[in-house]
Amino acid sequence: MTPAIMPSKILFISTFPPAKCGIASFTQDLLNAINFNKKNAFIITVCALDKKSNAGLYNFPVSLVMDAHQLDSCIETAHLINQDTSIELICIEHEFGLYGGELGEYLLGFLALLEKPFIIRFHTVLPTPDVKRSKVVEAICLLADKIIVMTKNSARLLKEDYHISTAKIIIIPHGTHTASKENIHDLKQDYGLSNKLVLTTFGLLSPNKGIEKGIMAMKAISSKFPQAMYVVIGNTHPNLLQQEGEKYRNYLQQIIDDYDLQQNVRLVNEYVPTKKLMEYLALTDIYLFTSKDPDQAVSGTFLYAMSAGCPIISNSFVLAKEMLDEETGIILTGSGENELAEQGVLLLENSKLRTQMGHNAFLKTRDTTWTNVAQAHTQLFGGILGTPTVATEVPAGIAR
Repeated sequence: MTPAIMPSKILFISTFPPAKCGIASFTQDLLNAINFNKKNAFIITVCALDKKSNAGLYNFPVSLVMDAHQLDSCIETAHLINQDTSIELICIEHEFGLYGGELGEYLLGFLALLEKPFIIRFHTVLPTPDVKRSKVVEAICLLADKIIVMTKNSARLLKEDYHISTAKIIIIPHGTHTASKENIHDLKQDYGLSNKLVLTTFGLLSPNKGIEKGIMAMKAISSKFPQAMYVVIGNTHPNLLQQEGEKYRNYLQQIIDDYDLQQNVRLVNEYVPTKKLMEYLALTDIYLFTSKDPDQAVSGTFLYAMSAGCPIISNSFVLAKEMLDEETGIILTGSGENELAEQGVLLLENSKLRTQMGHNAFLKTRDTTWTNVAQAHTQLFGGILGTPTVATEVPAGIAR
């Protein structure tokens, strides 16, 4: 009798719910999508990046907690992983702020001790790095079996600015959710937005999100469309909340009061679950992306809005340049609120243009569904481990 083949165990290293951050949500959504396919050959657990004192907050699939801002914890965790013979592959989510030391170099100490193959995903790849940043990234990439990025631009930067071999790099886009099928008019009524033209922004609040620009633009927009409502959805970022409380949210509220926009701007202080988020996006007439960082490599909020069929007005940044054109949205050329207001009025005046842009945005994200993204990951895992997977081809739109 042929012995049963035991599934390969893969350990993800990432922030993870109940932590509230974009990478935690990303990792949970990815794992849910991978695990949805009951035929895959992998068991996935998580090493959560958090303080050891918070270990009691986590449930399965979290099996370890590593305080990545403490070198001792990084060293201890590397030894624990090496001792666990059931773990065959590590998948690491990377953002510089997640790891301690200068430019997150404690991660290097962890990786130098690791005796198992690992994949790393760079959520941010910055152009024209200084010597220190370049050396840290190059050292990480040298040790990694594969490097995942989510945009073509990030892959180009790794090759041209960091001199990383293209053979190690794979592009797998950020996943997107299925659009809500609820009736838009019913949703607007449920959320107290009946007869409103709704503009939305969502995500954890911090000054680099530039929400004040959207609020200030509402002065001119609401003078043309008194029924326009800007809905800003999200808690204040936990790190910012710990440092200065609700200073930024209070600043936004002060702008609302100073501009007399209480009937045209709504701050929703809530970390909304996926179903509710997709309902908000379904009832959205225009999505505003006002983040101030032109080098931001990827944004889950931006892609979720596209996948929900929202026409987008966005500040110029890497992903916008890669995903938006005149048929899918509008990229702003300046940093002031006047241009945003003008473009907002343009779209609100033309429902046909809004509908067509939203439809084109939806179509452009069809290859980025979480199902396709999960399939690309299982193919990658199987290739490294020599484990057969259900899929035989990498989904369209996902590059090696």
